[in-house]
Amino acid sequence: MTGFPPAIDAADGARAARRQAEAVVYAATAGARLIQREPAAFAVWVGVWLAAITAAALLVAFGGALPSHLEMSGRFGARLGPYAAVLITLFLLVWAATTQAVFRAMIQPDERRFFFLRLGEDELRLAVMSLAAFLLILILGGVPAFLLLALASPVLEAAPQLVRVIALAGAAGTIAMDIWIGVRLSLIAVETFAEGRFSLGAYWPLTRGRFWYLLLIYAVSFLAFLLISAFMGAVTLSLQGAQDLIGPPHGADPARRAGLIALAGAYGVLFSASWMASTVIFCAAQAHAFRTITGVHPRRMRGF
Repeated sequence: MTGFPPAIDAADGARAARRQAEAVVYAATAGARLIQREPAAFAVWVGVWLAAITAAALLVAFGGALPSHLEMSGRFGARLGPYAAVLITLFLLVWAATTQAVFRAMIQPDERRFFFLRLGEDELRLAVMSLAAFLLILILGGVPAFLLLALASPVLEAAPQLVRVIALAGAAGTIAMDIWIGVRLSLIAVETFAEGRFSLGAYWPLTRGRFWYLLLIYAVSFLAFLLISAFMGAVTLSLQGAQDLIGPPHGADPARRAGLIALAGAYGVLFSASWMASTVIFCAAQAHAFRTITGVHPRRMRGF
């Protein structure tokens, strides 16, 4: 058992390895092909995220907690103020809607109405499942580390000089276990969408024997994500430099204010595009892997 679908497991030797590598790259680049096939839909998805980010920025500004710089990550998230619950709900729904739109574009390509966007049972189901998964990660995330520590405690007492080695081994073991579990459960969202219901008994068997196939797909997808992140990092530094060059406004100062608003708008567009591109990369790869593993043609699923 190689962990690859039967359709790409026929040849042997170097030819089989080449075909497997091609299958992995083809799955990992499904997002790029989707963007090329549906550029208008991708632009609308970016627009939805831009609208959500703009609404969040306005709410935070009214709450008196707007960050002074262009950073949209940790410091921004820590200053959501009194609208935190509203904004978390907003982003969760937008994320669910755009994620399901990617799945729909991959699995139900003829459902083009509203650029594949919906806000119905599928989206609410994904939002609830994502929130539950996040809470479970918070609650159970330290369980592997705790179990390894409990197993290693007798050794630590007998040989305290091995503390560093055991700590490194424990950290590596915890990371490996988390990756294994994450990969095995990585198709939950697309499987839930395809089935139109929660099917707890189907998630784990779906990826049995496909761990390495999926892990390699996600590794290649992660490389694309790193490239996008590096681009956004360079853009952020450039925009921050431009913001410092413009300087803070004095009094009315319409020229400076217009310049700062333009920079913030440019950052919002680029952030939304990079975020949506990353979402498409991973979700399209998952949808392609799901179709390859199940062997189901997209038009035959749920009425096609």
